[in-house]
Amino acid sequence: MWMLFIFIGDLRRRWAEYALGAAAVALVVAALVTHRAVTASAEESVHELAHRLGRNMLVVPAATDLSAFHARRFGSEALPDTYPDTIRSSRVAEHVRSIEARLYGNVRAGTGEVVVVGQDLDWPSLGDAEPAILGAEAARALGVAAGGTFSLGGRAFLALRIADPPPDGLDGAVFMPLAAAQRVLGRPGELSALRLGGCWCRIDVATLAGEVEKLVPGARAVTVAGMVKAQKGSVETMQRYSTVLHLTGFAVVALVIGSLAASQARRRARELGLLVAVGASPRALAGMFALQAAIAGAVGGVVGWALAAPLTRQLGASLLASPLAPPAGLLLPAAGLAALVSAGAALVPAARAASLDPTVVLRES
Repeated sequence: MWMLFIFIGDLRRRWAEYALGAAAVALVVAALVTHRAVTASAEESVHELAHRLGRNMLVVPAATDLSAFHARRFGSEALPDTYPDTIRSSRVAEHVRSIEARLYGNVRAGTGEVVVVGQDLDWPSLGDAEPAILGAEAARALGVAAGGTFSLGGRAFLALRIADPPPDGLDGAVFMPLAAAQRVLGRPGELSALRLGGCWCRIDVATLAGEVEKLVPGARAVTVAGMVKAQKGSVETMQRYSTVLHLTGFAVVALVIGSLAASQARRRARELGLLVAVGASPRALAGMFALQAAIAGAVGGVVGWALAAPLTRQLGASLLASPLAPPAGLLLPAAGLAALVSAGAALVPAARAASLDPTVVLRES
């Protein structure tokens, strides 16, 4: 029982030292958790892009920021809306089974922002109103239900239905005829993207992409193979240094906590000698040091995981164009590993100090 009182009292007296150690652990853990979160998200991004494009080829203006495009932040870059006919009448037409032309734009509406998607389909003629299909999120932002009317860009629309699930997962989108989208966005004669469908059985995909880019100047043809290859290069680079980064991080934790424990053991040599002289077990004293270090490490691990949240959001937004969050499953491993490494680092100097001859320690001090 008296060891418990000593343990608690020591934590109270030396809280600043343990807080410093926990802060150092937190910084290291924050860096490691952020690295892991961004790497995992990049891996998911590769699979998502491959699933989204499927066997299609995406043709966009050469100046398009693809990260922003896939994050549904659309710029003013455009292709002429004559390009679908250009492709259909060209030598590559035999390899293209379908052409889907779209115009995208972000518009403030109602209580939030919606994505306008213009596309030529078999839209019904409604007289004064334009037909539209809405994702559930867009319907909430505009305050409209199926069969209701709403205004967008100064034009009247009738909501034919609320799509659940919406096409391409665009829950915040309003789908409308291409000409209507061009009027709402003030972009007559423009397109944001073409999606070409085909099996590409008789031609190399990279060759076809090159032919399309020659055929429609100012455009860039993006294939699944090219996109995944570029994304995988970034993922592999991050994974290549993952082991080194983790080992370096835990070495820093061990060095900081070990140095703190060694410094405390030297400064408390007389106190430890007195405790051993009155019957305290050297093993118990070493265990007390290790437990204190483990607590500092665990606290640092939890704080580091919390610090990783803003870091992953910022890095996700800048690198992957999507705000991220540290995986909840990393909280316990981060705290547990930090506590384990900290306890192990403190155990050696603590055991050495506690095993000194108390008569020698008391005489020297």
